[in-house]
Amino acid sequence: MVMAINGVQANSVLDELSIRKQQEENGKSESKADKDMFMRLLLAQIENQDPLKPTDQTDFVAQLAQFSSLEGIQNLRSSVEDIGSMYRSSQALQATALVGREVLVPGQIGYLEQGGSISGVIDAEQASGDVMMLVRDASGQLVASRDLGNVGSAETPFSWDGTDNVGNPLPAGAYSVSIEGTLNGENEALTTSMYSRVNSVSIVDNQGGMLLNLNGIGQVESTKIQEVR
Repeated sequence: MVMAINGVQANSVLDELSIRKQQEENGKSESKADKDMFMRLLLAQIENQDPLKPTDQTDFVAQLAQFSSLEGIQNLRSSVEDIGSMYRSSQALQATALVGREVLVPGQIGYLEQGGSISGVIDAEQASGDVMMLVRDASGQLVASRDLGNVGSAETPFSWDGTDNVGNPLPAGAYSVSIEGTLNGENEALTTSMYSRVNSVSIVDNQGGMLLNLNGIGQVESTKIQEVR
């Protein structure tokens, strides 16, 4: 099951988690009823045994041992389910906190909102000279370029103001921003990460796995997040 969570849907997600909790509590009640039934059957077996051929005491001990082992397994399962429920609740709350925020994830694609800008980071350990930022639209056409000069080995932020080379604003949409520089005497593409706004978050499994739905970009695994701002 995949649940997309945004700010408006947060309460419905928590309500669903409450329903799951109620179902788990009903399961515990059924388990208690099973224990009571076992004890009644055991007592009935003792009361109705043939006094001339009483049941071997070792049989009773074996049955009690089996019951004790089963009860321990049920209690352990219940504890694990409780922990899982708490974890899912925590993940749901974290998911709602991400909606509307910007996250830094690996890649070159950014979404330009009207009148906005696109920003990112050149990953560390890529000291280069003659660094250029090349911006291409969805069709792959080069629409803007910027000279970034030299960059060192530390992470280096960059941004594009959404205009072409003569200052004309470009339309909103997805753009590819590639950074190229001279490494060891050769022109190479540098590895980058981009900031994108989170529109919603999808919880994809019972273990709390999440996919981020990024504005104009698509989905990315929550494990790819490098920074939230």
